[in-house]
Amino acid sequence: MAEHYKMMVWAAGGVATGMVLLAAHSWRRLRRRREVYGGSKVVVVTGCDSGIGYNVALNTLEWGCSVVATCLDPDGEAPRRLSEAGAVVVKLDLRHLQQDAFKELLSVLQSLKDDDKDLWCLVNNAAVMTYAQCEWQTNEMVTSQVEVNLLGLIQVTKVLLPTLRRNKGRVVIVSSPTGQVAVPNMTVYAATKWGVEGFSHALRRELTPQGGSVVLVRPCNLPANTGILSHNAAHLKQMLAVAPPETREDFGVAMMEAEQVFREHFQSSDQLPLPLNARLLACFRSAIMNQNPCLTYSAAPLPVILSLDLLQLLPHNWVDFLIAKNFYNFILSFAVNK
Repeated sequence: MAEHYKMMVWAAGGVATGMVLLAAHSWRRLRRRREVYGGSKVVVVTGCDSGIGYNVALNTLEWGCSVVATCLDPDGEAPRRLSEAGAVVVKLDLRHLQQDAFKELLSVLQSLKDDDKDLWCLVNNAAVMTYAQCEWQTNEMVTSQVEVNLLGLIQVTKVLLPTLRRNKGRVVIVSSPTGQVAVPNMTVYAATKWGVEGFSHALRRELTPQGGSVVLVRPCNLPANTGILSHNAAHLKQMLAVAPPETREDFGVAMMEAEQVFREHFQSSDQLPLPLNARLLACFRSAIMNQNPCLTYSAAPLPVILSLDLLQLLPHNWVDFLIAKNFYNFILSFAVNK
């Protein structure tokens, strides 16, 4: 009886919470959308070699801002196109950051400042992912995800914070639904995104009293568009080659099958990234250009947003059960940002 009553309380609480979230979402959509003037604004976008970074940088130019696009390989096709469109392309590797890692970036920003263009916004987009069970991954794969997704993000933000703070500027941080609900095979990636979400909330509470702003953007279920899994087949092959005997014995077949799937569906390509869909692009435009942005943006449809929010309120054993029944993937299947 007590357990039945407890379930009824949780269900009622879930319905009430859903109604509050729906009202909040509707209010957000009715907010005035006055934008900043981009002519004197500089926006730095990290991770512009592919996917989201490339598209955000390209569109930010169209919104009237000057863009500094950081890339791992400035000679690639996407950086070349950005340069032709008017962006300043800067090489930046967020792995193994050295003391002078940001020298070129700071020099470019100083040159733009001399032309009366001030740093307005940093879009922290750069990220890497290895999709596999934690036990399978090599130490290098784990370290790379932490260095790029979390430590590098914090470091580049810290370097630019004095200028952003004085300019009453903005930090836009790209997260993921995995930063809300952690799921199998994304163990390390989820850890970095939970760190990113915590960093975002704390940094916002530091900057807001000084006139700055911090905004979270959560794209949803678009791995084929970003290229973030293009190396996963090679990673799985490497994992199998160096796996301990016990891991190879227990998971060898599963690792080979996973490698084949990723080799068929997520191969690297020299083609330019596909354009972002209108919903996701609108999220980024509002996050970067809106004078009074929301604290978070999600590119998912409202039922998916509410489902993810509610999953964070349920007891952990309930969430474990739902994820084991593939409920998380079922939800995200309605939110592919093509």
